[in-house]
Amino acid sequence: MTKLILKYWIIDLLVGFVLYVAYIITIMNSSASGNGLEATILYFADIVLNIGFSLLYLAAAVICSFTVLLNFIREIRNSPFFSWLSFSGAPVLLIGMFIASLSIDGYHYSENVMTKLWIFALLYPCITTILYVRFRKQYRNSIAFR
Repeated sequence: MTKLILKYWIIDLLVGFVLYVAYIITIMNSSASGNGLEATILYFADIVLNIGFSLLYLAAAVICSFTVLLNFIREIRNSPFFSWLSFSGAPVLLIGMFIASLSIDGYHYSENVMTKLWIFALLYPCITTILYVRFRKQYRNSIAFR
């Protein structure tokens, strides 16, 4: 059982890192609008802002991946609801609070920044839910063989 839980924890951690790298690549592919010194300064400021948001996103994904380890506790592992909370509940809650606070306080950020952040923030809980379904399937199969 330990190998199964650690396997899904590592996969969850890698998913968070891959989404972080994809977000960085996405923001680096944007180009400066206009020519001149002011456009260049605004372009670099936008990149720094995006990198700051992406680091917050990476920190949230890493913190949320550690909740998968709660499945070492038998009562959580045996309960489908609590097991789902350990996989996807924390990411939905933490990233949801993060996005809500940015939406409330981030009205002065560009819409492009917020759209990219929303997309990548919603991808993570969706992927963790898929991981949860696969974990439960393998867990049920491992119990059936005992």
